[in-house]
Amino acid sequence: MIALGRMLLLICRLAVAALFLFAAYQKLFAPDSGPQKFALAIKSFQILPLHLVQLATGVIPWIEVICGVLLIIGLWTRAAAWLLVAMLVGFTAAVASVILRKMSVTCGCFGNLTLICPKEALSWCKVGENALILIPTLLVAVFGGGFLTFDREACKTGPVSQPGSKPHPSPSSA
Repeated sequence: MIALGRMLLLICRLAVAALFLFAAYQKLFAPDSGPQKFALAIKSFQILPLHLVQLATGVIPWIEVICGVLLIIGLWTRAAAWLLVAMLVGFTAAVASVILRKMSVTCGCFGNLTLICPKEALSWCKVGENALILIPTLLVAVFGGGFLTFDREACKTGPVSQPGSKPHPSPSSA
């Protein structure tokens, strides 16, 4: 059963990574969408001042790229997943804000493409879609990346001595 759980976490980790890398590509390089269209989408939410719209346009896709790559290689998987959880919660709050203000805004999350919800104005479907994306992301954030991670190896350190204590002899010096 433990192996099945670790395999499920690996699948979640890779799926979330692929989704966010795809979204970042659409925001950064897609010929029919790209940064200008993403900036327009952020601006249309009418939440951020203009200088922060420009900052968000440049920063959000690169955070998605970095987190996606970290998830794929299995390094700092929980930290990357928690950052994506925070972003998803923020995106979902922004979508809810637009819906509650009865604004007609489309999302620039995946360029001109969509996952589940229609491309028309944002609706509660987008909140549900984000919740579906949030589930595997939270699983990885809470439980780790499953199989094929470097997290444990990256965190291994030698014995740590406390201030004022005598250092422990190493096995080779005994």
